[in-house]
Order: sequence, then C-alpha cells, then structure tokens
Amino acid sequence: MDRLQTMQIYVNIVERGSFTQAAEALQLHRPAVTKAVQQLETELGIRLLNRSTRRVSTTAEGEAFYQRCVQLLANVNDTFASFAQFAQNRPQPKGRLRLELPVALAKAMVVPALPDFQQRYPQVEIVLGVNDQPADLIGEGIDCVVRVGELKDSGLIARQIGMVQMATCASPAYLARHGVPRTLDDLQAHKAVNFFSGRNRRVMEWAFRHGGKTVTLKLPSGMLTDNFDALLACGLAGCGVVQALRPALQPYLDTGHLVEVLPNVAPVPKPVSVMYPNRDHLPGKVRVFIDWISELAARRLA
Repeated sequence: MDRLQTMQIYVNIVERGSFTQAAEALQLHRPAVTKAVQQLETELGIRLLNRSTRRVSTTAEGEAFYQRCVQLLANVNDTFASFAQFAQNRPQPKGRLRLELPVALAKAMVVPALPDFQQRYPQVEIVLGVNDQPADLIGEGIDCVVRVGELKDSGLIARQIGMVQMATCASPAYLARHGVPRTLDDLQAHKAVNFFSGRNRRVMEWAFRHGGKTVTLKLPSGMLTDNFDALLACGLAGCGVVQALRPALQPYLDTGHLVEVLPNVAPVPKPVSVMYPNRDHLPGKVRVFIDWISELAARRLA
C-alpha cells in the first residue's frame, strides 16, 4: 500500500472516528484499514491513534500528522485538477494521419462514420489505405492499422476494440444448382470462395460453434482471393459459399442477393484490433483516432 493511500485512509479514520466507517466510505475491507494505520505507525515510529472499543482519537503526534496529511492530499488533488484542465485546453491534434483498414470493415463500418471524426478533428488529414493484406507500418510510415482476426507477435502495440460477427452465405443461383447445406457435413461437400492472406497464401479456416465446441473447416476452393471485394463478387456470381464479416454482407442478405446458410450454426466471431508502432509518446492524431474507433466499435460491434 503506497503512502498516499495510507494517508487517505488515516484521514478518513480521524474524520469519521471509526475504522469501520472509514472502510465503508473507501470501499475497503476492515483489515486493510487497520493494516494501513499499522504501516504508518511502524514507518513513523510513533503512535498515531488511541483505540478503544467505542471510539478512536488522535494522539498529539497523530493530530499534527493528520493536519499535514490533509494539506498534502489537498495539494495532490489540486495538482491533478490543474493538469487535467491543461489537457482539456491543449491544442487540437493536427497533421497527416496514415491509416490502413481491411476492406470489409472500412466499407461497412469505418468510412461511413469518418465525417464524425473529421468534424471532431478538422485539422487532421486522413490518408486512408484499404487493404486486406499485412502492412509494414514502420517501412511504409503508417500510423496505425485495424485488423480482423487473431494477431501474430509483430512487435507492435495491439489493442482489441471489439468482436465482429461472421456470416456464411451463398447466392440463390449457387444454391439452386448445388443444393442447400443443412449440416456442417453437408457444407463440406460444397465449394467455397476462400480467402488467403500473407506471402505464404495461407487459406483462412472457417470456424463454427457447434454442440458447445469450436469446429474448424477447410472447404475445397471453387475460388481463392486475397480481397474482400473480389470475394463478395465471386459469392454474388455463384462461384461458391462465402464466409465474411456480417456487417459487410448484411445489405446483400437483406436484398436476397445472398442467402444465409446454416443459420442455426453460428460462425465464431473474430476479434477486431487496432495496432500501432511502439512509441514512448503517442502522437495526438493517433491517440484521438484510437479513442474514436474504439467508441465506434463499442456502438457498432456490440
């Protein structure tokens, strides 16, 4: 327990005349309050309080120490308040902000909301890259990226901002030709429009929650692509079954251009994270974007 905390506890005991009432006011366990006073008395080498079954009172030294604690804690509070006011009055962030977003998330969630960010931070110029493949932040001078899915250890700072729902669907024409899968076993007999990522062209697995367990599948490919727009176009054209972010597919499900398959077998949601280089002092333009997109994700991905 640090000194400021023990001082705060001591002041509360003196002002309330009770260990129990101080513990309740500070939402601490009674033994923690007793330990704080014992710690102070041991460190100072003096007795601070006279204790009886009915009341608690200060010794002469304890009263003097109480007065100094009150003064010091007030100074600490004033210091924090003054710097909080300084933070509120600091200049608006400005400059060029280089972002990299995945295609589906950019189109479905982030880009439609960017006018709000521009209104809040009119002096920040956004340079927006939309790409489904990994980016070299340091080499390309990118300030931060948003990524969907599990992250590899890249040496970057990563902050998870939400979980995005997935959907599995196909075009009516594809289902008319090949039939509607009713089970995961049926699904494995179908062709997929699969998504691959990275230089090694790793094909993304499909994951479902079924029978209380996570089931992963690798469907045979009718088509392979590394871009959401291409994946969507292939799905709409009837090239195979697709699995992608539900917010990006929902407009096509609503119009009937795509039909959800296995609606009772939910795909496993994927984490959404914002990543940025490890810097001692994060630029204001990056900090406000991270806060803004975290707010957006809390509203849209909840």
